[in-house]
Amino acid sequence: MEIGITSESMKASIETGRWYDIKIEIRGNTVRGYLDGKLIQEVADTRANVKSLCASATRDDESGHIILKIVNAGSELLHTQIDLKGAGTLSGNGKAIVLTSVSPLDENTLEDPTKVSPKTEMVKFSGTNLARSFPGNSFTVIRIATSAEK
Repeated sequence: MEIGITSESMKASIETGRWYDIKIEIRGNTVRGYLDGKLIQEVADTRANVKSLCASATRDDESGHIILKIVNAGSELLHTQIDLKGAGTLSGNGKAIVLTSVSPLDENTLEDPTKVSPKTEMVKFSGTNLARSFPGNSFTVIRIATSAEK
C-alpha cells in the first residue's frame, strides 16, 4: 500500500495456451480488474476525496502585510475559514486579487483579451478569522494590513 492508494489482490492463476476474458472497470477513484468474470484486482486512490484547496502564507517584512496565496484547483466554489491567529495585530482590512475562469482551459485571445484577467476587491473581517469563498479554477492573493505596517 502506498500513501493514499489501497490495493487488494484476490487469488487467481493463468494457464498458458488458454484464452481469457479480461475486463477493466474504472468508476470514480476505483479500478477493478476481472478475469473470466471474477474480480482479481482492485485499486483505489483515496486521495481523490481530498479538497482541491492549496494555500501558503507569509509576511512581507518591509510593509508588515500578511500575504495569503490560495489556489482552488477544483471546479466548485469552496467556502472556508482562514485562521490568522499568531499573525500579529490585524487591521481587518485587506485586498484580494482573484484570477479565475469557468473552465481551466480558458485563455485570452485577440478577440477576448481579458477573458481571464485579475479582479481586485477589498477584504474586510474582524478578529483573526477570515471567512472567504474561493471560486472554482482560481488563484487568489490576499494582502492583509497589520499594525506592524511601516
